[in-house]
Amino acid sequence: MGKEAGVVDVFSTPYEVWSKRDTTIEEALDLVNNKGLSVIEALQVNDKLIEVVSTHAEAATRILCQRSDNGLEGHIDRALDASAEYLTLRKLMPQDEPEVLSAYQGKFSECDWPTADAAIKTYGVAIAEGQCLFHGGHWASDNSSITTSRPFSTSFCPQVALRNAEWNGKAYDAGRVDLMVVCVKGTTNKAYAYSREGNHGNEKEVVFASGTQLTRVNETFIADIPVSKALPNSSLVEKCVPAYVVEVELS
Repeated sequence: MGKEAGVVDVFSTPYEVWSKRDTTIEEALDLVNNKGLSVIEALQVNDKLIEVVSTHAEAATRILCQRSDNGLEGHIDRALDASAEYLTLRKLMPQDEPEVLSAYQGKFSECDWPTADAAIKTYGVAIAEGQCLFHGGHWASDNSSITTSRPFSTSFCPQVALRNAEWNGKAYDAGRVDLMVVCVKGTTNKAYAYSREGNHGNEKEVVFASGTQLTRVNETFIADIPVSKALPNSSLVEKCVPAYVVEVELS
């Protein structure tokens, strides 16, 4: 099976959503003088706990309801920074990113798929069983299981996955959004974990080689959400489409 890092759980510490309130002058002075906060940071403090996100499904649900949450993405970035398992995973990657994988991530051109796929199989590693990631798109098959014929991209962040589902009018054309929570179930298929530095580091991407089997386990309707598409004349059309959290096993 080759080398393998442990499960990277970005919600081992749950993400908390709080309402805010303005501080009094006394509170602000205490936060600046005794707690080391900046003046801007000291202007508001947490008031009431609104929501706790402790699972990938809860994170996907929140993003579909809110459409964006930079606080959640920041939580995931900090979790990755602090994760020994993520550090191990990245250390298993080549020190210099293969050019074909940089080209695949940057352009996502169909002509790059075969060479990128070969590079993933060469430089990638098996991902630990139980690892959960996100993929945004549309489960287009009538079958509950499919086998991928090209690289399959995932992210540690549901906000990134949702943006990918919406990109270039894909969700508009599909007529729905499937935000997939993808959980690894004992695959030996290789995957490449991209660096979080550089132009596309914010994508927090892990891409699996072709031949990956995906099995749809469950789907839950969350909300109707607005999506858009740019037309050739540069005008923008919008509509609302149903959005689902889809639980997927990867093997």
